Amino acid sequence: MRLPITRYLPHILVGLAVVSVLGVAYTSVILPSSNLTNPRVTWTTSPLTISFAATDGSGSATDTFNCSITTGPISFRTVSNSPGIIALTLVPAGFNDCGASLLQVTVVANCVVAVSVSQCKGSFSGLVQVRQPTNYRNLPANLQVNINVG
Repeated sequence: MRLPITRYLPHILVGLAVVSVLGVAYTSVILPSSNLTNPRVTWTTSPLTISFAATDGSGSATDTFNCSITTGPISFRTVSNSPGIIALTLVPAGFNDCGASLLQVTVVANCVVAVSVSQCKGSFSGLVQVRQPTNYRNLPANLQVNINVG
């Protein structure tokens, strides 16, 4: 006489395998990203101010920052409040690691108006975000950039 459970044994084994795979995926992806020790960026000068003459076409300023804990590779994302007039770029575009030691970046503001440089005159603002591409997230705190074109 066969036990009734033997009829369902293959289904039970497949179910256990799926549950164990989901458990491993949860502990290796979800759990570490919800860790309370998320890195934080500290900028030396914030907000950063860039001033230049419209006839120059661009200006730059240098700032330093560090991270509260080691992050691995980082990159930057820039946002301008007037992208059709002023564009922001960073040099270098990223670092292999961010930790307690200070890292230096140069923020460059470029006038992108080709018709008349007088259209670049005014006050603008921007933002620099530090990204951690391996975890698909931005690290707090952003760098505010004030741009004055005369």
